[in-house]
Amino acid sequence: MNESMRQEIALFRYGLIAPLVNGQVDPKTYLKEVAERIHQVPHHGEKRIAAKTILDWCTQYKKGGFEALKPKRRSDRGHSRRLSPEEEDHILALRKKHPHMPVTVFYQHLIEQGEIQSISYFTIYRLLKKYNLVGKEILSIPERKRFAYDQVNELWQGDLSHGPSIRVNGKTQKTFLIAYIDDCSRVVPYAQFSLPRNLTGCGS
Repeated sequence: MNESMRQEIALFRYGLIAPLVNGQVDPKTYLKEVAERIHQVPHHGEKRIAAKTILDWCTQYKKGGFEALKPKRRSDRGHSRRLSPEEEDHILALRKKHPHMPVTVFYQHLIEQGEIQSISYFTIYRLLKKYNLVGKEILSIPERKRFAYDQVNELWQGDLSHGPSIRVNGKTQKTFLIAYIDDCSRVVPYAQFSLPRNLTGCGS
């Protein structure tokens, strides 16, 4: 990135933080409004910018002035900054909330939300790959469904359905089938056809 590009990006960042730095706006309201908008970032295209990122820029400006808002020149160009163990845990937790999101989209999501800075796509990809959170490997993560239990007899689910009509004491009466199924094993431990007057007894 040349100096002209760095200057343009710094001007863009200053334009966003100026109302905060000059005390012209209510910080909470302003940050919310800015974070909800899509911005045309010089040399990066359309992006959302997290409130945390804007606050970081404010801090940098107060410490180092306009120069501090310019993207840093990478002395280790071509090498990605390493993630700390805490950062890895945080990113893995976020990934588990969005397990089926393509990695490229997930990476962009991390940037837009201000979760990562100066971390390459390949660093994130390798981390997710290491923990089987990429591509087809994601299918190995069990999908927890509502009322899903891991142990037998933790949950039985009951259901009632209409059965055939039969004659009882010369009268035609409707029957009902009541059944229970174990959520884990899918075994049906109880099932019985009953007359309407006996349903209370079947369910007890």
